[in-house]
Amino acid sequence: MHKVPIQIRFSDIDGVGHVNNAVYSDYFDVGRLQYFREAFGRPLNWGDAQTLVLVHTEADYLQPTFLYDRIEVHTSVVEISRRSVKMQQRIVAAGGSVRVKGYSVLSTCDRDTGQSFPMPEEWRKKIAAFENLMRKKGEEGEECPSGGEGEEVKN
Repeated sequence: MHKVPIQIRFSDIDGVGHVNNAVYSDYFDVGRLQYFREAFGRPLNWGDAQTLVLVHTEADYLQPTFLYDRIEVHTSVVEISRRSVKMQQRIVAAGGSVRVKGYSVLSTCDRDTGQSFPMPEEWRKKIAAFENLMRKKGEEGEECPSGGEGEEVKN
């Protein structure tokens, strides 16, 4: 599983003293963007004629997160379908407690037509290779943006 540290900002905190639930979507965005930057070897560019766009999100808030907590967003692709990818994400605090569980679906999108298109084989291969790399590094106990957790990628 790919991991990215998140710096909690003072503006992320609500009147109750913890990270506001709406802010977690920003944290998940950071994880998704960094995941694809590393998996594809370049950032996603929404100016490209063909790209991925976010079409669904869901989150379960399990425990509050506070200003001085150290957290990471853990991201993996759990399913690749004909025109989309399903991602699993977690906000995890130092020590391993899961604060938020999230899932998202990104669809292919052709900017010229506004329609989805079949997932290019090149994208499938890059995602599968990246997931395998993350899993291997996690099994070897290496410190890297991985943890070896998550589900097997379904094609």
